This record gives sequence, C-alpha cells and structure tokens, in this order.
Amino acid sequence: MTPWYRSHLIPFGLALIAFLIITTGGWIRISGAGESCPDWPTCFGTWGFDITPEEQGEWWEENPDEVDSRGGNHRYTTYQIFTEWAHRGLVGIVGILVAYSHYTAWSLRDQIGNKVYRIHFVSSVFLIMQAVLGYVTVDLDNEPWTVSLHLFMALIFTVSLLTVGFVWWEKQEGLPDKLCVDKISEKLAKYIWYMCIIVLAQLMIGAYLSTSYHRAACDVGFYKGWPLCQSSILPTLEQFGIILNYGHRVSAVIVGGLLLYLEREANKEFKSSKSIVKTMLKTAGIIYFVNIILGGLYVVTAADGSFLGWLSLMHLLVGVCVFLTLATTHLLINISIKEKNVTN
Repeated sequence: MTPWYRSHLIPFGLALIAFLIITTGGWIRISGAGESCPDWPTCFGTWGFDITPEEQGEWWEENPDEVDSRGGNHRYTTYQIFTEWAHRGLVGIVGILVAYSHYTAWSLRDQIGNKVYRIHFVSSVFLIMQAVLGYVTVDLDNEPWTVSLHLFMALIFTVSLLTVGFVWWEKQEGLPDKLCVDKISEKLAKYIWYMCIIVLAQLMIGAYLSTSYHRAACDVGFYKGWPLCQSSILPTLEQFGIILNYGHRVSAVIVGGLLLYLEREANKEFKSSKSIVKTMLKTAGIIYFVNIILGGLYVVTAADGSFLGWLSLMHLLVGVCVFLTLATTHLLINISIKEKNVTN
C-alpha cells in the first residue's frame, strides 16, 4: 500500500488548505482588515502581527507613499492585522507543501507517468501567480476588481490541485468504481463545463459587489431590498451599482434554472443507475439554492444599514462549494471516461 505522503492524498490535502486560504481571505474582508498589512511580504516592515498603534504611526511617517485609503491617522487592531498575517502564513505554508508535492510527483514519474508532473507544474505556476496577485491587491488598496481577480486565481489554483489529485489517483491506484463515469453524452458533458464557467463568473461578480459600495444599490430590508430591487421587480437601470446588483440577481435565477435543467437531463440519461454525475449535480443544485437564501438574508438583515459579515462569508464559501462541486464533476468525467465512450 502506498504511504499517504507519496500518494494522491498530498494534492487533495493542499486543495483543502487552498480552501482555507479562500476562507481567511473572506475573513479579512469582513474584519475590515484588507489593508491592515500595507506592505508585502512583510507587515509594517516586520514578520509579526502584534504591531502597536504607535509603531504603525512611525511606519506611516517613514513610508508616506504607502498610506492606504483610510489615511495615515487610521490604526488597525492586533486582531485585524492577525487575520491578514494568518492569510499570508497559510499561503507560505501551502507554497512549501506544493514544492514537496511537486518533487514527489517528479520522483514517482516512472510509476505514475509524466502527466501528473506536468499538471503539477502548471499548478505551481498558478500558485506563483496567486502570490503576485496578492501583492497587487495590497498595493492597490484592495480595489474591488483586484479582489475578484485574486479570488478567481485562488479558485483556479484549487481546481488545478484537484486535477493533480484525481490524475495521480488514477495513475497510481485507479479511481474507485463509484467515481468513474462509464458513459455520458457529449451534450451533457459540455453543458457541465459551461455551467462551471457561468458559476465562476457569478462568483467574480459577487466578490466585486461585496467589496465595493454597490452591495446596497438595490436597497436593503425585506421585499424592497430583496427579493425586489428598489421596491420594484424591474428597477430603473440608470446607475452602474443597480445594473450590477440587479444583473447579479437575475443571473442567479438563470443559473438556478440551468442547474435544475442539468439535473433533469442527468436523471433522464442515467435513469435508475447510481451515477456520480447525478449525485454531484444534485448536490450542486441543493447547495446553490441554499446559497440563494443566504444571499437574500444578507440583504434582508441589513435593514439598519449594517451588513452581517459572517453571512457574507458564508455566502461566498457556499458559492465556492457549488463551483468546486461542478468542477469536480467535470474532472471526473474527463479523467475516468475514454473519448470513444462519449456518445453524440
């Protein structure tokens, strides 16, 4: 039996850490700590997080060009700085572990083939790109588009690790029968791929909204803020914020309908068989509709003008789970099935 430290469990474990990195990224946002470490990779010129208000003031005076959007007189709490510090720490840890995993895949290439190593190389490049985007996000004081792009690369990096894990598993031991897809129509396989892209785009828009001033563009509170927008089913689309917010909601309904359609098509195609495709699509659908409710609660509970950060974080993470579920379904289809078994 292959020891776990030389098996597919390594990239799967890394994917879990990558999810924790996404979680801490959301934690930073709801804590208002997105700019609590103004420099990179250090934090106020140090490698720690216990930086007093006086020390922060001294650093601002020495580095006036680094003053963030809150001004040089703003001071961050130790807790806020810790959230950013922990996020960066996880990135550093995953970087070391990715290097180890990369080396292990290389050392086992005679057993599992070069494909795993080549995919792992791409995954390692994605990690470097993610670190660079982290620097850009800090340097541009968490501009909403940088936050969305940072999340995008984090998700791509996570999916790349899952790809390494499944391919490694297949090459080393073979995927379990319950994860294999023996046959699927080309149409359904293609639709699942399209759905991955659509949900990813939905997440990017949501990330932009949550870090910009447009999250309340449709108003807040029950019915007038959600499910309506500006107390109307079809609001006046004159402001960019309303267009973005309303578009996000309309697309959410469309995506929900498409997921129901995919689940129906999978049930028709696989009928009574216990296909992993049916199970994964059903899971994605359930999680997605739970997330619609969370999104609604986020707006409804902000009736006093203050949004609940933990709800925003839950909304993000559940949305990420939907995407990862669909992406995993797509991976299993492409890894476990041979091209000749795909029917027209």
